[in-house]
Amino acid sequence: MKATIHSIIAGTVAAAASLVTLPAAAQDEPVNLTMASFNVGGSWYIYATAIAGVAQGALSEGSTVEVLPYQGGVGNPILVNRGEADMGLSFSALSNWAYKGTVVFDEPHENVRALVGGLNNPHRLGIVVRTDAGIDSLDDVAEVPTRLVTVQRGGAGEALARMALDAYGLDYSDIEAAGGRVTHVDLPVAIQQMRDGQADMFIHNIGYRQPDVMELALGGDVTFIALGEGEMNTLAEEYGLQPGLAISPGEFEGVTEDVPSVGYPTGVIVNAEMPDDVAYAITRAIVENADTIRAAHASLADFDPEVAGEPLRNGGVPLHPGAERFYREQGWLD
Repeated sequence: MKATIHSIIAGTVAAAASLVTLPAAAQDEPVNLTMASFNVGGSWYIYATAIAGVAQGALSEGSTVEVLPYQGGVGNPILVNRGEADMGLSFSALSNWAYKGTVVFDEPHENVRALVGGLNNPHRLGIVVRTDAGIDSLDDVAEVPTRLVTVQRGGAGEALARMALDAYGLDYSDIEAAGGRVTHVDLPVAIQQMRDGQADMFIHNIGYRQPDVMELALGGDVTFIALGEGEMNTLAEEYGLQPGLAISPGEFEGVTEDVPSVGYPTGVIVNAEMPDDVAYAITRAIVENADTIRAAHASLADFDPEVAGEPLRNGGVPLHPGAERFYREQGWLD
């Protein structure tokens, strides 16, 4: 099976590379780049493979772009900042946290730059409650005994839970003071506890039609509650989350109207030391081969290059000068 996966991926890279021509901005000398993604066969590895293919085809003859099957949301900005990967995939909010050295990052990662944002349908901050819990708003947990379950400490989903509470002036201790409890477990266990009635509320980063959340919602015993507008603006300003998002009608069983929230899409980040002409060439290749990128995975279908350089899509992380030049040439930046 592994050989089959790698054969398919290798073919994808070759096919993608053949679709692009060498931009005038590319270096005369070949470059050998690495791109951090995540597990082989997962969505991020597929994203990265498609991007590496069009990028490699846009660089000087003999250039390579190797996809690394690690480190994921938290690890990729660290690798890119250190120069252990030249580029990588990252959630926009985590790029923001890494750049600033906040939330799950102990120090600023100032060598991180944004290249292309808004690749996929964003993950949203989802607040799921059991219908019999008597909770209509997140601020109810200060008065209603609530059994909150999140993923393990240090994960992006758990960080979002703390952020959401903080936006309402609350923290875990307020839940406990009201007679509730907070439990941190692996994601499948959290879903099971909600299904079995062992937890009243689950806060997590939820992908579009995420299968395990779809399964949970099918039971009909849970509902999704919205964030307030003021709280959404606070989260956007302080943590680089994209406002104006929602869990949409029909996305999950029982959702009949938009449930407003904030969230973050996936984007491409690079090391600040990447030569400007290389960053320009890669950005141009991704944009000019947007159809190839969209076809690589269903969640990339709505990728819109015209907003790929906007701060909201990149967590407010500075654009690499090469990427910024390309977007300005297109008239897509103010």
